[in-house]
Amino acid sequence: METRLKLTIAYDGSRFQGSQRQAGRETVQGRLEAALSELAGHPVDAMLAGRTDRGVHAAGQVASCASIRPEMPLEQLRRALDPWLGDGLAITRIEQAPAGFHARYDAAWREYRYRLWSGARSPVMAATSWHRRGTLDPARMADAAGRLVGTHDFASFVGSGEGVPWSARQEATKGTIRTVRSCSADDVGAWWPATDGSGRGIEVRVVADGFLPRMVRGFVGALSEIGRCANEPEWIDELLKQADRRSGPPTAPPHGLVLWRIGYGDEQP
Repeated sequence: METRLKLTIAYDGSRFQGSQRQAGRETVQGRLEAALSELAGHPVDAMLAGRTDRGVHAAGQVASCASIRPEMPLEQLRRALDPWLGDGLAITRIEQAPAGFHARYDAAWREYRYRLWSGARSPVMAATSWHRRGTLDPARMADAAGRLVGTHDFASFVGSGEGVPWSARQEATKGTIRTVRSCSADDVGAWWPATDGSGRGIEVRVVADGFLPRMVRGFVGALSEIGRCANEPEWIDELLKQADRRSGPPTAPPHGLVLWRIGYGDEQP
């Protein structure tokens, strides 16, 4: 079998129409494949570990592809690819992977992080966090986040028309059932000074064996409603029981979401 490369990549999601290749659109996969093909001198396909929507960022997305330019040391190869990647996309690490390695199918878990900001509006943070007017209670959000841990039917949180009973997704092997290994909402303080000194940042972290369309953004939409006291933490239990998007929470906007890292083999979150 052919030798493979494992690429860890980071990108600014606001510069792309999503991660997956789309004809006539600027995407992460399309830009990455173009750079690999230029350096290799022939077409190169790259597989991504996770699909991200337009506007969603990544710090630790993983891609796999056939080895190119085997005569070059890996760090030299990374530097050589950099000029072809352009603004908004970077390869942060290149590793030799076992034959047959597939970034998506070999992944054991994925971690997403989402940041919210409550307090005075900050243009500096506007690109990477969701500004919520008023106060968010991190303790209430942490209580609610813990209720999402475990194997559940997450249909109430799923977007793209896949969280309703008649969705074709329900005919798939696992349907809308996934296992969340950990979910937390942590007060990370004022990571950027607020004009009135009262702003607070909250980071939601979710690790799961797999994710459904807009699932994390559905989680955050629910947690933010609980954080501003529009619902109680027990609302999460009701949503899990109903398993129907029609009763679900609002979907948080994409720009606060980051695909943080991907785990393989025995790696622990």
